[in-house]
Amino acid sequence: MLKPRDYLMYELRSYASPKSKLTQMIKKGEVIQIVRGVYATSPTDPRLPAAGMIKSPSYISFETALGYHQMIPEAVYGITSAGFRLTKETYYDTPFGRYTFRYIPEAAFHLALIPAVEQGHGFRLATKEKALTDTLYKIRGVRSLTWMEALLFEDLRLDRDDIATLNWDLIRQLVPYYRSTTLKTLVAWRNNNE
Repeated sequence: MLKPRDYLMYELRSYASPKSKLTQMIKKGEVIQIVRGVYATSPTDPRLPAAGMIKSPSYISFETALGYHQMIPEAVYGITSAGFRLTKETYYDTPFGRYTFRYIPEAAFHLALIPAVEQGHGFRLATKEKALTDTLYKIRGVRSLTWMEALLFEDLRLDRDDIATLNWDLIRQLVPYYRSTTLKTLVAWRNNNE
């Protein structure tokens, strides 16, 4: 079970020194410290919900969400999240793997998110459309429709059928919040291929 530090301190309140007891539990392997302030009681505890506990506000997006939605063929080993209170890309190497947090504009942050659950722990997840727009937002300067097609199907290795079934009205609504040339090119590519 994932637990924040405050919750563990509350559970250990009957000990003379809860901090010392927590340190002892970590050394014995009874508790796994994911990062400072976030703990797990088992190595099989869920990985995705821990991201929101490590850095908040954030939600699972980019390649991690594309993999979750089965839009890319590769296995995704790191957890990548989006947040808006970031000055630079931040990452944490933990016993549960690497957690990466990337900036997106605050205006786009709260849009097109869905609740998800893993082993009883809830977390925020980008929809397929939002994961795609977040991913393409980080790729700067795509102005050519040919380049966009190569990016989608050769670099990201997305399936054409998956792209066709996306909610393009939602994508068109999201694009202005990012102010991205690449995303404007995505919409132009779609308009050209409808």
